[in-house]
Amino acid sequence: MKHFKLSAIVVALGLSACGQVYAVEAANFSDWFSNGDVSGDARLYDFGRDYAGAQPAFLRDMNTVSFGGKVKFETATWDGFSAAAALYGAYDIGMNNYSPGNDPTGDNLPHLNPLLMGTNRTQTSLGEAWLQYQNPDFMLRAGNELINNPWNNPSDGFMIPNLFEGVSNQMNLGSSGAQLSIDRIFQYKDRSNAAFDETSLAVLPYDKLVTLAESGGATDAGLTYKDQTVSAAAWLYQWDNLAQMTYLEGGYHPAFAGRTWFVDNQYVNETGLGSEDAGPINAQVYGLKLGMNLAQHLGNVFVAYNNVPGNGAITTPGINPATGASTTNKVYNGNLYSPYTQIYNTDPLYTTVMNYGLVSARAPGSAWMLGAHLHPLSNLDIIPTVSEYYTDQTPGIPVANVRAYMLDVAWHFTGKLKGLSLRDRLGVEHDVPLLGSAYVDNRMMMQYNF
Repeated sequence: MKHFKLSAIVVALGLSACGQVYAVEAANFSDWFSNGDVSGDARLYDFGRDYAGAQPAFLRDMNTVSFGGKVKFETATWDGFSAAAALYGAYDIGMNNYSPGNDPTGDNLPHLNPLLMGTNRTQTSLGEAWLQYQNPDFMLRAGNELINNPWNNPSDGFMIPNLFEGVSNQMNLGSSGAQLSIDRIFQYKDRSNAAFDETSLAVLPYDKLVTLAESGGATDAGLTYKDQTVSAAAWLYQWDNLAQMTYLEGGYHPAFAGRTWFVDNQYVNETGLGSEDAGPINAQVYGLKLGMNLAQHLGNVFVAYNNVPGNGAITTPGINPATGASTTNKVYNGNLYSPYTQIYNTDPLYTTVMNYGLVSARAPGSAWMLGAHLHPLSNLDIIPTVSEYYTDQTPGIPVANVRAYMLDVAWHFTGKLKGLSLRDRLGVEHDVPLLGSAYVDNRMMMQYNF
């Protein structure tokens, strides 16, 4: 009944929301504002997690419901210049359980799913505020903004996305079809923090404690190219005092036997940088994805594989998650670290799912996935996947092998309800470390874009 009420609220919201105003070229300063563009979205999300089987005594089934979204104003373009500001919000609407618990790791709200909007009852922030210059071949933007590339991205599957304070540049390289992108990030705001600061996400190896790692910021540069049959990308990343990474990805999409096929591959090489605040890192990743596009634009089917080789062991200080006492963690070179997606599972590895992957496992190993992206109707998306993760089993610090089943279904309304979408993401995991023998994640996502 609760889910039915949520659906009714969102449908009513969609019917009452205003339409979008489209910006035009401005001739003067007054037109710059008066011809601006108002856009945004309204979201009503319900995230639940149910545990099954043997598990730590302090774990409880969790659920969180939140209403919010964003309202954005973007000026018209005046001699190539434009500006924008966006207000983001997430609000408890009286359906969450804040009963305290006695979790020895320090989580005193065991019934609240913190993934949706943290443990805050309300959150409002000026997430975007930027000035931009753009012409057909060049763009320069500075301020609080969304940045979207493979390892520095919005991770936008919850109420509020990752946001960054920095400077971004994109330029087309002549008529080649290639594009160069450069970003310098000064500060970061994660999905459940209301303010920007010089931090990133970090997870201590194996104990799954979330910490904020001090960082001076980040720099990335990427060269990308794509045509009808070939795609290629090369990215360089530096996360100050944490890690540096080279990320390569390529694809070939030939047509034969009456079908279009795709062969994609990826490679990662990551090492520590500066003071190595997240610990020593020496990781490589190899990935392969093979698939076939179905006839009549019905989608595709694919199989994917990733491998993170182990490169030996090192010993670093750590914290016992149950007692808080200092301890020693034996950490494997081969742990892959992603400062802005670590606990969100929004990295670009082919086998990552919505709540697990080789990055969040923090261990060497391999994974495979079998899945499909299906479009049986023009406004219906169905993505089923099954995957398995085989990680290091060294005695003393084993990271258990995990099996994951995912189903992602989205319906996009048309006609008078155009802009309204309903989405449900269901995940079932078995043998996830420290989370019992199995658990079920169900994420209902209702959104109206205006």
